[in-house]
Amino acid sequence: MRRLLLVVLAACHPDVRHVTHAFVATEPCGQGPYEVHLKAEGKMGSEGVEVFACTAHRIAGHVEMIAAGIPMRDVPFGEGADNARCMAGGPIVATASGGGGGGGGSGDAGGPGAHGAAPVLAEQPAQDNGGLIPDDLCKAYGLPGEYLMNDTMTTTELLRPGADITVKIWSDAPNDLQGVVFLVRHAISTHTRAEEDKEWAAYDKEHAKDPPPPPEPKPDHGAPPAPLAEERPPQPAGAIWIAGYWTWTGTQWGWTSGFWRTDVATPTPRLEVPGEPPGPAAIWVAGAWQLRAGAWIWIGGRWRR
Repeated sequence: MRRLLLVVLAACHPDVRHVTHAFVATEPCGQGPYEVHLKAEGKMGSEGVEVFACTAHRIAGHVEMIAAGIPMRDVPFGEGADNARCMAGGPIVATASGGGGGGGGSGDAGGPGAHGAAPVLAEQPAQDNGGLIPDDLCKAYGLPGEYLMNDTMTTTELLRPGADITVKIWSDAPNDLQGVVFLVRHAISTHTRAEEDKEWAAYDKEHAKDPPPPPEPKPDHGAPPAPLAEERPPQPAGAIWIAGYWTWTGTQWGWTSGFWRTDVATPTPRLEVPGEPPGPAAIWVAGAWQLRAGAWIWIGGRWRR
């Protein structure tokens, strides 16, 4: 409880500095595991990490936190996913050896086992308006927000300057990540450890009789292995490529092949906030989706003079 509360309190505390990073998936459908790496400042009392998703549709999965090589948290998010267009629905054609997941494993039972490119979240300039709750923070992107995870590490006991902080995002089935922006916010305390210990002693005394928090649910398995390499057949006209993905069978990961989807519907247009026109004769040209190389690409709106 203390670990969770510290980030919540820190978000409202004037003595906390935030550094926000924004990421988007390079493919419209994906399950990860996606990794984001931060460097600890490691100088004051504690550091926290918050993960948000700015999205107009539902996504679901897990967020893991690893600090200085030590697993800290693995928490689920979302109660369902709007991912029908990302699901192949075909048979499992290969399995991953072992049942633990976590980014390893190799293909067998009918698959070549060669791994493809690792799933990537591409960083883009972050738009941090200082919001404290997801919807406020995501207003800069014209999207609703969802809180995925928070965590706090004690600097003097765990984090040293430059220590790696890894955020891993993954799901059992591919999410529709078109238009989704992940925000990873690094919260850095400006208090010393002694000052934080004093504050926590007062908090613990005040809340000594509070009931203990319920335990966090334990995941049944770890993240899926790296995706298998796939050779795409010729592209039908107007089709979009749906990449293969791993499915948890209850005992191991099974690979479902990718395919060309021909019943392609244009995604929902993004909400854009034009802002002030650059001149009295300027005309706002709204953004639109364009299908390029089998993937939907959003072309942002612009003022035309």
